Amino acid sequence: MAPFPGRDALTGRNETHLDILGVVMICRNALTRLVGVVALVCVVAPACAGNVLFLKNSAISKMNDADLDLFRSTARNALDYTADGESRRWENTETGAKGVFTPLSTFDRDGALCRRLETFNEVGGVAGRAVFDFCRQADGTWKVPPEN
Repeated sequence: MAPFPGRDALTGRNETHLDILGVVMICRNALTRLVGVVALVCVVAPACAGNVLFLKNSAISKMNDADLDLFRSTARNALDYTADGESRRWENTETGAKGVFTPLSTFDRDGALCRRLETFNEVGGVAGRAVFDFCRQADGTWKVPPEN
């Protein structure tokens, strides 16, 4: 499946890949606007594609903005600075939301540095695990690569 061109949520630029924020925001927005958005999410976010109804009661659906900020910054730190097999933890002591990011492997994809990242999060008694591949872009950001 080819990537769906769209506007990057952080920069406002047109992008053809999803970054961590894009994956999180697409999943989160799908939950808040589930009716009518499910089909769009499946097209826009291959990482969330398929039956997104499982997200309705997911950990990410329970995150507030402060949780998401911690989630994103820890994910970026894990991708930038954490060795394969090592973990980075995050926790919002005000909400009790917490999680762990673990890079599982580092590899080359079409000349780009890529990493497989496992995430485990727990929010409001709901836990979730996911694994995504991210590739570093020329500007230093990490994005989910298009499917081959």
